[in-house]
Amino acid sequence: MDKSNPSTFDARHRQIKAARVVFVVALLLFVGLAVRLVVINTVMSERLLDIAASQQHSKMVIDARRGTILDVRGRLFAGSRPLYSVFADPARIEQPDQVARQLAAVLDVDAGELENAIRSSSAPRFCWLKRLIDDAQADAIRSMGIYGVGMRSEFERYWPMGETASHVLGFSGADGHGLGGLERKFDAHLSGKEGYRTTLRDARRRAIGGAASSIVPPQDGGHLVMTIDSVVQHMVEKRLAEQVEQYDAESGVAIVMAPRTGDVLAMACVPTFDPNRYKDFSSARRRNRAVTDPVEPGSVFKPFIASVALDRGFVDPHEMIDCHNGLYRFGGRLMNDTSPHGEMTLKDIVVFSSNIGMGIIGTRMGDEALYEAVTRFGFGEKTQIGVAGESAGLVPGTKNWSSYSKTSIPMGHYLAVTPIQLVTAFSSIFNGGYLLRPRLVRSRLNADFSPDASFLKPDVIRRVIPEEIAHYMATEVLPAVVGRHPANLDVAGYPAAGKTGTAQVPDLVNGGYEHGAYLSSFIAAAPYDDPQIVVLVMILKPDKALGYYGSKVAGPAVRDITRSVLQYLEVPPVTAHASAQP
Repeated sequence: MDKSNPSTFDARHRQIKAARVVFVVALLLFVGLAVRLVVINTVMSERLLDIAASQQHSKMVIDARRGTILDVRGRLFAGSRPLYSVFADPARIEQPDQVARQLAAVLDVDAGELENAIRSSSAPRFCWLKRLIDDAQADAIRSMGIYGVGMRSEFERYWPMGETASHVLGFSGADGHGLGGLERKFDAHLSGKEGYRTTLRDARRRAIGGAASSIVPPQDGGHLVMTIDSVVQHMVEKRLAEQVEQYDAESGVAIVMAPRTGDVLAMACVPTFDPNRYKDFSSARRRNRAVTDPVEPGSVFKPFIASVALDRGFVDPHEMIDCHNGLYRFGGRLMNDTSPHGEMTLKDIVVFSSNIGMGIIGTRMGDEALYEAVTRFGFGEKTQIGVAGESAGLVPGTKNWSSYSKTSIPMGHYLAVTPIQLVTAFSSIFNGGYLLRPRLVRSRLNADFSPDASFLKPDVIRRVIPEEIAHYMATEVLPAVVGRHPANLDVAGYPAAGKTGTAQVPDLVNGGYEHGAYLSSFIAAAPYDDPQIVVLVMILKPDKALGYYGSKVAGPAVRDITRSVLQYLEVPPVTAHASAQP
């Protein structure tokens, strides 16, 4: 190197320095690339393989067919039918506005909505355009052959009987899962398990096909057989709706139960709704009030307290109890009877529905015995009937009782019970004193209709009263209630036994009771000497000017339902009978 020439020396020095920098940079890039390759082949390997697989393969879900719901005689209550749904792959659609205009007329959807769906899809490779189209629309979509638009087979849930038993059945959402009633409670059994098809595709997402496709078949859902008889259900709904309309009432509930098994033959709420159009109805209208809405029952509750009072020796069947001619003061509370009487037996107290007589019996029993009588019949706990949203009712503990509780509870106030609790408890009087678990489902079936589980034997919870007391109430006391109101309550050909109730409606906003608002009820069993059915009808807030007593408003509906159902069940009528007299 010629150091005598400074300019030559400096140039050479700069070249060497630049070469070193280039070498270092190259070395660093090489090391970085090597490290990156190691990371790609180790840490990122699994994720990158998944990405590559997703680009090379497409996975299409194959829906399982939701199981059917049948009535007790095999009639279809709910089923599923195959239809197509239209989807788009936004990444493959170059002109969303043009595609939207083509599809709008066929799908009966605004073109702007379709274009927005394609452009703003949160999933870049998939968005729904319309679910569950009819066959004509599907054929039209196929004939268009639009690149980036496809169809997928899905199942539509439908209820062929419309409003019949809708509150019991419930409904399903767009995804096919149950949102109410039995559809929700048994969703896991009915839904089955979806399958899928995996297909190998090229760079333009075209199926390569052949052996490159694999299928995991779906497992269809199981089926339900209900205890409900659709014919009985229709009878009950029709008659209940007539009675609600006749008395310009707010709503009504009716239940028909087989007292020896706990099977519910009908459970109706008015107003009703159509599960095929469930979104058109409010949530309040879709609610099954027979299991979700507790009410103060009124005098229909008196037989339960009377039965336990007999069982525990607080009263004797032949004892005369002074009812003070319809007006009596319990401490600071003045109580009156609609029908004034002097001395009466327990039977007469129940038949003439004496509040004073029941108040005297309740005072004798005391808080603890009275509370035990209420809970003994299952009030204050869910019946476990198998419907989502069931209420346990409201039975306050004795620590929360007031000085009025001992006289209020025996006449069906200061507590709230559901209609299903009431009809279940009443049935115990007519099956020898056993409280049975009510049920709406008779059996579960597998997808191929082979048996999965059957519920044929009565599910006994406990004995609530001795057989002799149940027999006394069923054949002597409660038939006399019907005998007192033969025009409204007597079922021609079928001797009935029951209890009426007329309860004030609590004011949940201001406290106390709503002025002029009543719950009119009647519950009965027939024939009482060989009980086949128990029927309950409750009419909420009938027009007071038209009538509000349970015997007048609810009684005729129970009478007509009882006669129609027994005739349908081919129960032989009694050729001649006289109702028990009070």
